[in-house]
Amino acid sequence: MKNATENMKKIFLILIIKFSIISIFVINVTKAIILTSMFWEVNIESGFKLESLVKIIKRTSYYIPSLILIIPLVGVFLNKKIGWILIQSYFYFLITNLTFRMKYFDFNDKTKILLNFVGFLLIMFIIILMNKNKISDQVYGIRKVELIKKNIIASVIGIMITITLALSKI
Repeated sequence: MKNATENMKKIFLILIIKFSIISIFVINVTKAIILTSMFWEVNIESGFKLESLVKIIKRTSYYIPSLILIIPLVGVFLNKKIGWILIQSYFYFLITNLTFRMKYFDFNDKTKILLNFVGFLLIMFIIILMNKNKISDQVYGIRKVELIKKNIIASVIGIMITITLALSKI
């Protein structure tokens, strides 16, 4: 009975993480479609043209979060080491992106400070959960010896995504 309870906890934790990634992806795609249609109504003449859609995608960054979310979305459907790395790389991306934005941060706004701190702690909590033996070894097959190496790979991928985004906005 105790073993079944432990199994349910492990499955529940991983399902929450996977469901949150899928939910964030769906929300981002929906938001991008809505913003594109609003931009279309204001800036483009009537009628659907593929050229106009390409112009919108080039001028705006509505679909960039959705493209970034494809990385952990692929990881959600892979219960192998590569799936774990892709999911972890997204959370490392969130941490580095949050840290990178501190340059433009208003330290007088207490609400933003609190929200960013809570977000940072939540992301760190998810990273720690993903590194637990119950998830990393039993679900994804990553032994404790390999864990540091896989975390380094995931963090490098996350940092590279952040740097790429920062350079593309310059």
